[in-house]
Amino acid sequence: MKKDHQTAKVFAAGLAGLGVFFSAFAFGEDRPSLKSIVDTLKAQKIEHYVFSNSQDNQLLVVPKFGARILAVSVGGENLFWSSPSVLEGQGGFRTWIAPEGGDKGIIFKPDWKGNRDFSMLDPGNYKVVNLEGNEEIVLSTAIKTASNDGKTHYDLTLTRDIRLGEDPLKDDPDFRELHYQYLGIEFVHSLKNHAQKPLEQIIGLWGLINVPPKGTMIIPVTGVAREAWRATYYEPIPGEFVKANADSFSFYIHGSQRYKAGVRPESAAGVICYLAESRGGEYSLVSMSFPVKPEGRYPDRPMDEQETNGDAVQLYSHLKPGNLAFGELECQSWGLDLPAGGEAAFPVKIDMYKAPLEVLKKIGARVVCAGFAQAHIF
Repeated sequence: MKKDHQTAKVFAAGLAGLGVFFSAFAFGEDRPSLKSIVDTLKAQKIEHYVFSNSQDNQLLVVPKFGARILAVSVGGENLFWSSPSVLEGQGGFRTWIAPEGGDKGIIFKPDWKGNRDFSMLDPGNYKVVNLEGNEEIVLSTAIKTASNDGKTHYDLTLTRDIRLGEDPLKDDPDFRELHYQYLGIEFVHSLKNHAQKPLEQIIGLWGLINVPPKGTMIIPVTGVAREAWRATYYEPIPGEFVKANADSFSFYIHGSQRYKAGVRPESAAGVICYLAESRGGEYSLVSMSFPVKPEGRYPDRPMDEQETNGDAVQLYSHLKPGNLAFGELECQSWGLDLPAGGEAAFPVKIDMYKAPLEVLKKIGARVVCAGFAQAHIF
């Protein structure tokens, strides 16, 4: 992919004080487009950065909102779920820290009933530490807090490094004649430990993409067995919302019920993707790939299974009415080794495509799993 050399701009001009929460939505009237979100940010003079690739597909980064990639535009459509109330700063692609709950968690309260104040993480206080034109942005924030059990004090710097990525199929002769829209993101998040004591596999990095229902989450596995995944985080997944494929599982992100499933590290293939119907009879594919350590100790676990190993891949269906419902693609690092003064990173590649379904089936068989074309689609 050729990269544009247009300079990424900070859009801070506009009509201040209007309190604009909604603009024209890109898909019916339930999904804000990247352009409508930018219009709102301009009106409120909120710092933001837009990056464009050679097809003029775009991603939007907002430091104030957890340095999230708050929205994307692929073929003119936002493939992420972004909150219709733009100034809430919710949705898109964010960084979380595992575990959420338990002794070493910083999100859930010790009794798992409600949340702690985790504003130091989200939205944080991100500052831009490096900007390379239309190619890359690096942002960081400080996190100082204590674990639920009070025995571990976290003094961390969290950094998000975001750059435009190249299509892995761009030089493949089998795809040269196919027509599709593409946007890629090369992403690395990292933690630096400023405390005097080491953090030994206690916490991990966690990447989450919000997507709009309804669609199919496809998770490749190294062996198709029911033991590869569990769904004991929240309410059970309805049996009709899960299908086993030749080399993957399909899960229905419906928006009508809350459920979460996790794939064990020894079964995870390092990919999770979301396939959904798009505008004009086309479909969209959002794929996230990442390293997996099968023997690693993963820190996030269900409330009643704290003595087990955590999951490397998770999916989530969030129940809220109407356009407030969303799904999540989630990938986690193993517990990181962070000596005093030490730093550890976890990379994620995001590939997004928009095309007719038959084209995406061929693409998915190359970038997701060999049996993608035969996987069950809800």
